[in-house]
Amino acid sequence: ERLKLFFIKNQRSSLRIRLFNFALKFLTCALYIVRVTLDNPKEAIPGCYSESAEQARCCYTSCTPLVCLICSHKLQLQGNIWEQIFQISFILEMINTVPFIITIFWRPLRNIFVPVFLNCWLAKAALENMLNDFHRAIQRTHSAMFNQVFILICTLLCLVFTGACGIQHLERAGKNLSLFDAFYFCIVTFSTVGYGDVTPQIWPSQLLVVILICVALVVLPLQFEELAYLWMESQKLGGNYSRHRAQTEKHVVLCVSSLKIDLLMDFLNEFYAHPRLQDYYVVILCPTEIDIQVRRILQIPLWSQRVIYLQGSALKDQDLMRAKMDDAEACFILSSRNEVDRTAADHQTILRAWAAKDFAPNCPLYVQILKPENKFHVKFAGEFELFRYL
Repeated sequence: ERLKLFFIKNQRSSLRIRLFNFALKFLTCALYIVRVTLDNPKEAIPGCYSESAEQARCCYTSCTPLVCLICSHKLQLQGNIWEQIFQISFILEMINTVPFIITIFWRPLRNIFVPVFLNCWLAKAALENMLNDFHRAIQRTHSAMFNQVFILICTLLCLVFTGACGIQHLERAGKNLSLFDAFYFCIVTFSTVGYGDVTPQIWPSQLLVVILICVALVVLPLQFEELAYLWMESQKLGGNYSRHRAQTEKHVVLCVSSLKIDLLMDFLNEFYAHPRLQDYYVVILCPTEIDIQVRRILQIPLWSQRVIYLQGSALKDQDLMRAKMDDAEACFILSSRNEVDRTAADHQTILRAWAAKDFAPNCPLYVQILKPENKFHVKFAGEFELFRYL
């Protein structure tokens, strides 16, 4: 448990371990393709071997002891043994590794079929976990939309790869399809084109096709639904400020608790009054929905091309990431001049200032404090300005 806690706290160590696990799964899938390419269906007859296929098998089984060692240590590092045994990932690990232990010591069973291509699903899980560690290591986070698209693409690739490898092997007893023909059949089937020029001939491969289609009809619509939901929520919240735009164009972030026309127009008129700031973009980050009057103002051509409204809070790192605070030229945190309780408003402003400075310490921060005695709490900000409306 201490070792596991160390790997979780240390992002780079965790990333290296997950990267090694992913590379191992990917290597086994690649070696399976090599074996299928060099193998001959006639070698299923006992006593019939070829030198090229034997070399592929030797390279293939050389990874087996290391995989089995990782599987055995997983039970010791992940807590409850029975809970881990009945996990799908552990069952796949044992299906793909235990038969190789037998073939190492019993040569006549070298021709036994082991569905090692199922490691692609384990590689998919390792890649998803590795992506989270990679974001933590580089201190950047992609949006939930990006992660969902990435998961969907990986799921499609795993379905096609599993179907191609499974059909190719089962068809050795029938039409003897090549791996490319099986891959072509899966692409044509999943795309619902259905030319019919390549078809499985025996019932096990036909049953596998039925199972894959049923799995695709259940899994893919759920992921498409999640993707559509995230897209609708992203559009509702104003989307994201593009990372490419943030790196190629200059922008500032305006954080407010509530956006009114007078506050918005005062800021825009004063900000764009300087000729050197005409090329800057203003990204507004506000937790409330956009007001109808403010929406009309932002639809004016003078502001529609230079002002971007995002619904979000400066207290959330995900919203600060959406506004690309770490690439901003400056951040302005303002309060409404009509606040009744100015002390409470300053407290909210200070909290937003702390959150923004913690997320992007190199971004200049300009804070509006309504009561001068509260200025002390934001002196850490490096560049500090006190805005007062007369």
